[in-house]
Amino acid sequence: MLPSLHFFLTDQVIDSASLTSELHDAAAGAEVTFDGRVRNHNDGQVVGGLEYQAYPALALATGRRILEEEASRHGILRALAAHRTGSLEIGESAVWVGVATAHRGEAFDAARAIMERLKYELPVWKKETYLNGSTEWVGPDNKSAETGRRSDDVPEWKSELVEIWISPGNDFRGHNGGSRGENGIVSLPEVECVAGMGLKGDRYFGYKPDFKGQVTFFDAEAVDAVRNHFVCPDLSSGEFRRNLIVRGIDLSAWVGKRFLFQGVEFEGSEECKPCYWMDAAVSPGVEEFLKTRFRGGLRARILSDGVLKVF
Repeated sequence: MLPSLHFFLTDQVIDSASLTSELHDAAAGAEVTFDGRVRNHNDGQVVGGLEYQAYPALALATGRRILEEEASRHGILRALAAHRTGSLEIGESAVWVGVATAHRGEAFDAARAIMERLKYELPVWKKETYLNGSTEWVGPDNKSAETGRRSDDVPEWKSELVEIWISPGNDFRGHNGGSRGENGIVSLPEVECVAGMGLKGDRYFGYKPDFKGQVTFFDAEAVDAVRNHFVCPDLSSGEFRRNLIVRGIDLSAWVGKRFLFQGVEFEGSEECKPCYWMDAAVSPGVEEFLKTRFRGGLRARILSDGVLKVF
């Protein structure tokens, strides 16, 4: 039986009693709740109030993903989490987490893990207003929930961006059994990356929350290998309809890892597996050829805003 999981944002007072009642489950031997409230101080300064701002689509997707991943690790039966947005006063609940499990150890561990990850990973910012009239934006913490590393510690790619490609529409996706689309692909000298959304102007920009393929990296060596193997020296790398053609990095080593590229933070999600359309778009046999040696490319999520440029 699948666990009951729910994460939401609200600009209203969090009703902890109502949420706790939703945790009750006949199979649960333990319920643990955490209520994070606005305190009146931070780093030696007196705080008068807070204002939270969220990136809603990405925050909802991220919160849901955190619950799903921790549910699989801790045997959660039910989990609820809520985060406030808008202006809060001292003493108000800013974030609430509740879990129900069969045993108490799992419940304590799960509640702590969820809360830590919400703090580290959720795209929610807070503005602290101090009694002296000054303000300061704080967070997200930009730490990895598992390692505690700050974003400054995220490794940076020492590689070359050879080409940038975007297209306003899909030529292959959704065209099974029919003809390919007629959406051109455009080569750009630079492109804007938007966290949680993708590349501006591309077909996958804002495609759906937490989409794994917000951007796709493709190795220039794979392009060269196809040109040589299939004797098509003039083949454009745009024919593969991948976004960023890079050279000098082992893409296979970055699945599930965060990295910086030209100052923009990404997280590798999975190998971009080629489809049968590659045979039609490039040459018969290219699909199978790209299935080897991680030649299909790396799909990734965009974690910070920025601009990538071909140099």
